[in-house]
Amino acid sequence: MAEMCEKKDMEITPNYQQGHLVVAAARILEHANEKPPTMEEIGVLLHISHEVVGVVARALESHGIVKIHKTPFDTRVEVADHTLLEDLPREDTGAAMREELVEFQQRSEEKQAEIDKLFSDGEYQKKQQEKHVGLDKQLKEWQQKRAINPFDGTASTDADEGEDDGGDEEEK
Repeated sequence: MAEMCEKKDMEITPNYQQGHLVVAAARILEHANEKPPTMEEIGVLLHISHEVVGVVARALESHGIVKIHKTPFDTRVEVADHTLLEDLPREDTGAAMREELVEFQQRSEEKQAEIDKLFSDGEYQKKQQEKHVGLDKQLKEWQQKRAINPFDGTASTDADEGEDDGGDEEEK
């Protein structure tokens, strides 16, 4: 499956058989689920990774064969014009597909390494702890400034706490 595309001026062209597989899977799943399938669903049906499906689907989209609908939650593949599959090359050429998958895996590994580094060296936890200490200090200072006097129902400041208001006032 990974050996199915040819690169022409940075454009990937899937081969005929793989294009048909992805389009057929999309049509079957759309019929079964009554909505366009996700790339993950196509990958499960074809027993290939969703990354490979994504590369093929984007290549098919560039040829007008499928439409890819992206939402914040998922990415769905809809068949646009299956007759354009006949224009795809019949031979199996896969160097470009392999290159794109290797680049994708490298980017994914780099991102994961950055995330691992952030959490493994304890720097993130240290920053969070310093932030919480600062917030605790600010909260305690604010509470001291805004201490509530339970006898008169008003808030007093640090300067007011030492003063005596002359006892109870008589009501008139």
